[in-house]
Amino acid sequence: MLEEFREYVRKWIRANTPEELKEKGSTIPFSGRYVDNLDELKRWHRKVYEAGLLGISWPKEYGGYGDDPIKELIAYEEFMKAKVPYGNPTAGIGMSIVGPSLIIAGSEDQKRKYVKRILTGEDIWCQGFSEPQAGSDLASIQTRAEDKGEYFEITGQKIWSSYAHLADYMILLARTGKPEDRHKGLTMFIVDMRSQGITVKPIRQITGKSEFNMVYFNNLKVPKENVIGKVNEGWKIATLVLNNERVNLSIPFILAAENALRNVLSNFKEKQKELELSILNLYATKLLYNRMLELYGKRKSPPGIEAAILKIISSEVLQEFYEFGVNNLDKETLIFEEPLSEASEFSLGLIASRAATIGGGSSEVLRNLIGESILKLPR
Repeated sequence: MLEEFREYVRKWIRANTPEELKEKGSTIPFSGRYVDNLDELKRWHRKVYEAGLLGISWPKEYGGYGDDPIKELIAYEEFMKAKVPYGNPTAGIGMSIVGPSLIIAGSEDQKRKYVKRILTGEDIWCQGFSEPQAGSDLASIQTRAEDKGEYFEITGQKIWSSYAHLADYMILLARTGKPEDRHKGLTMFIVDMRSQGITVKPIRQITGKSEFNMVYFNNLKVPKENVIGKVNEGWKIATLVLNNERVNLSIPFILAAENALRNVLSNFKEKQKELELSILNLYATKLLYNRMLELYGKRKSPPGIEAAILKIISSEVLQEFYEFGVNNLDKETLIFEEPLSEASEFSLGLIASRAATIGGGSSEVLRNLIGESILKLPR
């Protein structure tokens, strides 16, 4: 049954991908290699959704197809192999983070208003968590939301907000309690990015692209119906969001690592023994991911601390394969001309993958979380 679905995905991609989108899907996470024409990408996203290839496991009442989550991994894998965007608008924050979190924690009105528009690609979302003085320690964020009666007034700034310059909405974590309350004084909001009081400034990355942004809030008014969950209980929602993010970041890391491994073995088959541990970790990671999908399907519960384990291993294995390729190829790896050669893909992958062990929680912070949650080590 699953192999029949895989074949359906392959045939659909071959039959439906427009010429201008061929080879436009990146096999390198965080590389910034995406389609420039946003309208074109939105049309493609909707077409993929209407073919039943996006929102595969999402509830039918909110526009999904209510099917096996394993099929989502298969679809993602086949689009990545074909180098075709898997939907996108843009880069999947709505699909991988916001949608799944709203389905679990949003109000009924929020689910009805936002979830299907994420699936159809009509709305682009970004995330407002990290701040210049609060990255890994989110509990110390300073962006302030003051209760003004009918609305909250938000002042502060966020950093590393992917695609905020294109986004229609942001999922925003702000402080509604006292600074000393830390986790207990946070609230999650839905912010309309077209509102007055928002300034977005792109950040140029090492890859030459500008996916990340600084976002400034100056007396921004947010209606109370845009609170997700309850006031001062935003940390629960943030944990849900971050675990969804870690699981969904791990998918492209795993698939990109498999692609990088194929390239490594095609060039250095005689050196396979040097990569034995990395190869074992890669396949163990994929088995862990498949097992997690099975468990989520059976118990209908969101990801837990296992998301941190998955994200650590998948991101670090990905870096290991890129590092191996760069260390064993010649100076061609430093040339970034389009279309990229197989050699230069290793170099771009190495640069881009620096973000893999930072975004969604750095490996160091995640190891602390695992130690505290599973091993019960002292803080």
